[in-house]
Amino acid sequence: MIHQNKSLWLPLATFMVLLFCTTSITAAQTVPDIAKKALAATVYLEMQDSNGKILGFGSGFFVKPNLIATNYHVIAGAASGTAKLVGKHNTYEIEGFTATSTYDDLVLLKVSVPGINPLPLGNSDAVKIGETVYVVGNPKGLEGTFSEGIISGRHGGHAKGRIQMTAPISPGSSGGPVLNKKGEVIGVSYMIVEGGQNLNFAIPSLYLKTLLARSGTVTPLPQDNRSISAETYFAQGNTKASLGQYLAAISDYDKAIQLEPNLAEAYFNRGVAKYHLKQYLAAIGDYDKAIQLEPDLAEAYYNRGLAKAGLERYSAAISDYNKAIQLEPDYAEAYFNRGVAKADLGQYVAAISDFDKAIQLEPDLAEAYYNRGAAKYYLGQHFAAISDYDKAIQLKPNAANAYYNRGLAKVGLGQYVAAIKDFDKAIQLEPDAADAYVNRGAAKAGLERYSAAISDYNKAIQLKPDAADAYYNRGAAKAGLERYSAAISNYNKAIQLKPDYAEVYINRGAAKAELGQYVAAIKDFDKAIQLEPDYAKAYSNRGAAKASLNRTSEAKQDLRTALRLAENADDKNLKAIIEKNLRLLK
Repeated sequence: MIHQNKSLWLPLATFMVLLFCTTSITAAQTVPDIAKKALAATVYLEMQDSNGKILGFGSGFFVKPNLIATNYHVIAGAASGTAKLVGKHNTYEIEGFTATSTYDDLVLLKVSVPGINPLPLGNSDAVKIGETVYVVGNPKGLEGTFSEGIISGRHGGHAKGRIQMTAPISPGSSGGPVLNKKGEVIGVSYMIVEGGQNLNFAIPSLYLKTLLARSGTVTPLPQDNRSISAETYFAQGNTKASLGQYLAAISDYDKAIQLEPNLAEAYFNRGVAKYHLKQYLAAIGDYDKAIQLEPDLAEAYYNRGLAKAGLERYSAAISDYNKAIQLEPDYAEAYFNRGVAKADLGQYVAAISDFDKAIQLEPDLAEAYYNRGAAKYYLGQHFAAISDYDKAIQLKPNAANAYYNRGLAKVGLGQYVAAIKDFDKAIQLEPDAADAYVNRGAAKAGLERYSAAISDYNKAIQLKPDAADAYYNRGAAKAGLERYSAAISNYNKAIQLKPDYAEVYINRGAAKAELGQYVAAIKDFDKAIQLEPDYAKAYSNRGAAKASLNRTSEAKQDLRTALRLAENADDKNLKAIIEKNLRLLK
């Protein structure tokens, strides 16, 4: 028997993002050229309260002739402020803001300055780890600092989460541009982790493009000190969540919500943090609140669906994915996870349809190919499943699960040698994957390499001592070597771990029959039939055991029952064996 791993991939819950992407093409420039153009468009921001007291300072840069991008926390609570081009003497009044995103800590400020050449925005999705970047800002008030570094990581629950870089930033650099080697802005500096070496972060330009798309009329600067604290806690929570510090993030979201009870984004992100801690019910409660405050928030329905799936409430999860898709018809991840939920309900054909749609929307979504392959495998479409696993591996060469499941499909086709190669690769990538050893052993057993199979089962049991399938398969391999007493010992252990394992009772009964223990064998076949009343093989073996005890009438009755069940199941091989045994009894 091949042990199947039926788990399907699920991506992590995502922090709320709005997707909007354009590509800017800029000719290669020298580093001094990049620095010159960036400094000419970068400003020093100074913010005051209603009494004219300086609240703080930061950096910003022009993205349009009269529009400056910076961090929201730079201007939060200020009644007024000024912008000054770095290295210049003239200051310009900030007229207000045209768009904000407290979640992404971004704001667009209206400042009228003549003769500005805005910085072009690049594609932050294309940024790769190890790529060179440049940061411009005013660290600790030192105007016009230009630094170089590399991209060292991407963080957050979503592939487009915060960018980590080695380029140094300090207080005062918040809101400054992060540029690639083409001089395009691919991020906005926004934080450092105190006490951390090279833990400097930027907000991807993707979100700045989204903000620009909805830039509108000018609004006066915010002055509500209560909202300052709420936004500060919210931003702190986002930062901690992006670093995997979910408990600390929840604490910050709690404080933000206490100060600003209608901050939908805080409920949403608190739900995401709880989801990562597997607090699914609590997460659902937060998503409910976010949806109550913002009924058209597709991401909240999507993530609530993930939480319900975590509770194995797959039908309810599908309902939420339906709503997310209704709100955003091109929501590839929603189609993907709806497919996963349908597969968990055994609705494989419907699941394949959803995976098809996800792949249509995101052709490089390796997980969709993998899961579509799994659905096809469960439908017995082994060749088609292998084709999907091939594509998943092409997109993600180190995806151990794809090699493992491709191996299962090849075993289903009797391609044991090829299956073993896939299990080898899966084990190379994940040396502690007990299931891979079990199934590699099963493939070797299919080639009658029983000793080699036993070695794999031993390893699986070492890694996972309560793996009933490993004991069962090791017993079958020992039976293949005619070591029936040793096989029975393994079957005993498998039954101890999994008392309702019908297949084990059948094989233990067969091993006892080989030792001439027909009465004991019949008891095992009885148990198998009790567990699975339509198990043709159990009736067939019980009939054979009764025949060996010269209980011919009972044997014929069992064999006839087995023949009927085998015909219903269209099991031609078993049917031939049963017909032969019936002829011998005449």
